[in-house]
Parts: sequence; structure tokens; C-alpha cells
Amino acid sequence: MDARTFVSIGALLLSIVMTSCVKDPQDIPAGFSDDGVFGLKGTIDGDSIVIEAGTENWTALPRVVQSDSLEVYTSVLSVDGCLEECSPSWTFSFYQSVPVAADPAVAFSNTINSGPKEFVLSDLEVDSFDISLTTHPGLFMSGYSYWEDLNGSTTTFLHEFGSVIGYQENIDVCFQSLAYTGCQYTQCIHFDPTTLVPCLISIEAKLETPNYVSLSVRPEGTAPFQIEWFNESTSSSIVIPLQDSVEQIYAGVTVTDALGNRSQLSQTIRVQDFLAVDACYFPITLLSTPIKNSSPSVLANRAEVTYRDEDGTLWSSSFGAQPDNSTIFIDQVTAYGLSPDLQQAYLVDVRISALLYNESNGESRVFQTQRLSIPLSHL
Repeated sequence: MDARTFVSIGALLLSIVMTSCVKDPQDIPAGFSDDGVFGLKGTIDGDSIVIEAGTENWTALPRVVQSDSLEVYTSVLSVDGCLEECSPSWTFSFYQSVPVAADPAVAFSNTINSGPKEFVLSDLEVDSFDISLTTHPGLFMSGYSYWEDLNGSTTTFLHEFGSVIGYQENIDVCFQSLAYTGCQYTQCIHFDPTTLVPCLISIEAKLETPNYVSLSVRPEGTAPFQIEWFNESTSSSIVIPLQDSVEQIYAGVTVTDALGNRSQLSQTIRVQDFLAVDACYFPITLLSTPIKNSSPSVLANRAEVTYRDEDGTLWSSSFGAQPDNSTIFIDQVTAYGLSPDLQQAYLVDVRISALLYNESNGESRVFQTQRLSIPLSHL
């Protein structure tokens, strides 16, 4: 055998070895996008949900999101492989239990590949709220007006009042005004920021006859409302007599909504020559913005469910408090091919019972799974 023949045989053997070590692309599930083993069967507010990857363009994709020093192992059920702001879509996220920067596979194994395992479904990632109350700025130029924080005894002589309060704390604040017209007005607001929607009220006055005026309360918040007037009436409207030569009356009402939020309003009602009445009105806006604590100690063993419906409305388990019977539980973790990033991927069977909250109005829907099989992987 001459040298050229020996080199040719060696090259052939090397080619065979290299070819046998390269995995056929058809053996790698391309993101599991159309693998029917992945899917969701369950209900939302009792309405049936059936999703199967590969059917009606539904796809199932593993994804890893960075959150500070942690990885968030995520699976997205969507249409045509969409990963962000997809309508409709379901996203299931599991926060890395402990930071392990050296070996992502070990970090994943400590978090996911140890089923069966229960995770925490709650909004405890929100540890405080940024509260902002505003009213018409002209009131602070035309009369004596101010905000008073009853919890901290803070007084603010600006049209906007701001405060940061902790999770599971309430805010109690009063807006008081003595406008240049002589109208006295005080509205005190008790608000639990986790409920998202405050209870705010106004009074509408109407002269029924020259001797009687009707007062109606106009509440904003979550019905039903409990109403109590200064005369102990509990109806939404009352009729009171006018005394001779009276120029104004002083009325008060307290309203509590279904979530326990409360507003107490006291104000003057001006009488104009027994021909008309006027209830001064000050528009108040209250915004509550959650401040998330993304430290590892808060996020450890946490999970989140996010649903974006066909209209683009976002629902999430982290937008509100979860009841005690809410749960997310990994039943089984099975190695299942490679991810699109060519990392080991897993078929994860999950059980969920949770409330999903609307991001804008706080409305909640009950989500429960009968079968949920999703792909997860790491970087």
C-alpha cells in the first residue's frame, strides 16, 4: 500500500467518524413548534380551552428570559411561532430558584428538573405601590386647598399628591378645599392598592320644589356599594327640606365598595334664591402603580401565568392576589430532544389553578388545567 492510498483511506475513515457525530437536523425538534405532544386542555371561567401544537397553527416554544441575575424559564403557546405580544397566546414562566452563573444546566436542574415540585403563584413580587392623586390645578390658585395623608400626617399644597406605600398597606388621604366661591369640600379616601380600582364619589344636587332639594351620590368603583348619608339614610338619593332664607346647606355621605375601599365626602350645597342649587365638584383621579421587587429572595420558586386574549387584553396571575387554593405544580419532567438553541429540552407536565387578573381594571377570571404539557429549556 503506497502513501497516497493510506492517506485516502484515512480521509475516508475521518469523514465517516465526523458524519456519524453530526446530528441529523430532522432529529432536532425545531422549537417543538408543531409537536402534538405539547398543548393545553382546561377552562377559563368555565369555558373550555383546547390547544394542541400543530393544530390550527398553534406552536409551543421554549424561551429563556433574563431577570436581573436570574433566568426565567418560559414556555409560549401561540400561533405561528410568535414570542412577544402575541394575540392569542399563553405564557408560563418559572423563576430560577437560586443564581448559578457558572452552569446554566445546573441552575435549570435545581429549579425545574426536580419534579414533582410546587411553585408559588402570587403577586408577592409587588412589594410596594406608587400612589398618585390629582385634581384640577386651578383650585390651588383660587382658594385654600390641600391634601393630607392621614397615615403620615403629611400635608401637600399642590394639585398632585404622591406617596409610596408597602404591600398589604392601605392609604388614607383627604383632599380639602375652601374655594374662592365659599364652597367647603372634603373627600377622604381609604384605598387598598392591591384592588387596583379606588372608590371615589360626588354629590349631585337638584331643586325639586322651592322648599325641597334632592341629593344623589354618584360612586365610582366596584359595585355593589354601601351608602350612608348624614341623616342615616342608605339609599342612593335623599330629599331634604330647605329652611327660610338659607343660602347653603352642608351634606355628607360615606360610600364603601365591594372591595372594602371607602370614600367620605362632606361639602356645602349652595342655594341660589330658591331657584337653583349647586353642589361644588372637584374631579379627583387616583392611580396605583405596582412597584416590583425582583430580588432573588422574592422571586425564588415563583411562577407566573400570562394570557393575552384575541383582543390583545393581558391577563396575569401576578396582577392581583391569589386565593389560598391557587397552585401551580410540576408533576413530571422528561428529557425531550434539543431546544432551538441546541440545549437539552424537557417535556414538562404542569397542573394549575389560579386567578388571572386584567391589567387595566382588576377583573379576574378563574383558570384551571386538566392537561398542560409544555417545553422548557435553558440557555
